[in-house]
Amino acid sequence: LLRIIVGLLLNQYAPKAGRAIAEHSPAVGLVVFITLVGASVAGCASAILDAGWSLQWPLIFLHAIGGILGYFGARGMRLSEKVSRTVAIETAMKSSGFAFILAAKHFTDYSVRVPAAVSVIWMSIVGSLLAVAWRYMPVPQENAANNNTSTPGTSTTNNKV
Repeated sequence: LLRIIVGLLLNQYAPKAGRAIAEHSPAVGLVVFITLVGASVAGCASAILDAGWSLQWPLIFLHAIGGILGYFGARGMRLSEKVSRTVAIETAMKSSGFAFILAAKHFTDYSVRVPAAVSVIWMSIVGSLLAVAWRYMPVPQENAANNNTSTPGTSTTNNKV
């Protein structure tokens, strides 16, 4: 919340500084994210290596299936391709970081954190792969009636007969 307030204040009272900072925000966000993921994995590194692929595969499937179900669930509800892709990415990227924090806070056994730490990695990989793949796949033109983006009470269709 603090960063949002700072951003709003900068944009209002120092727009030049706000634009300069905004230009570097994605890089800063990436560094912070990598640091958080690295910290969660580093503490569990030996347990992760000992578990091997028997721990990796279920977590890969968890995030991949989440993305697949998110996409086809949204399409089944007749949402647009763009919205369906967004839902897929969001469902593929479950909150593994939150699971790690909860495990660390509520369980004394350090091994409880291991699945969440591994999930953080696969969540990032699966969600990023979806985002990158879809970036290079153009969204096909859709019928405006199926787009679910129009305002209620307005017509977006052409009434030609």
